[in-house]
Amino acid sequence: MTGSLCGSFSRLTVGTHRSVAAPAPVPRVHLCSSFTGQSLRATQQRSTAVKVGFFVDAAQNSLRRQRTAERRRVYNKQYKSAVATRIKKALKGIDDFKTAMPESEDELKPVERLISEAYAEIDKCVSRGIFHDNTAARRKSRLAVAKRKLLIEAGLYTPVAA
Repeated sequence: MTGSLCGSFSRLTVGTHRSVAAPAPVPRVHLCSSFTGQSLRATQQRSTAVKVGFFVDAAQNSLRRQRTAERRRVYNKQYKSAVATRIKKALKGIDDFKTAMPESEDELKPVERLISEAYAEIDKCVSRGIFHDNTAARRKSRLAVAKRKLLIEAGLYTPVAA
């Protein structure tokens, strides 16, 4: 054999005597369901890769959310209760003065101390994230309005006309 490899390929013919059509690709169809499982639809498979997804069961999420909410509720309860107690004490002190009106502002020192304690508890709840800022402002305002009404009724304060 004295020919080169390239020479031996030169004698080969490419093609066939009869024409053969390539078979048409058969579309692969599979059923895929929606997330809720209520409807099935046929879609054409685009690739042979298998899609694997991880879905957390909704029941697991809701149970975890319930446990977290319960922990937070118990934690927040003591602080909300402390605020409610301080507000009640301050309002009760103001109501006690409505029967016997104060003669001077110095007589209101115990009530002012109760109001400042209530303000401190409210501010602590805001800093811990238990109360929203507007909720804290509303509760403080109720205490201030009650005190101002008492002072107006006693004749110790005259509001300025705006």
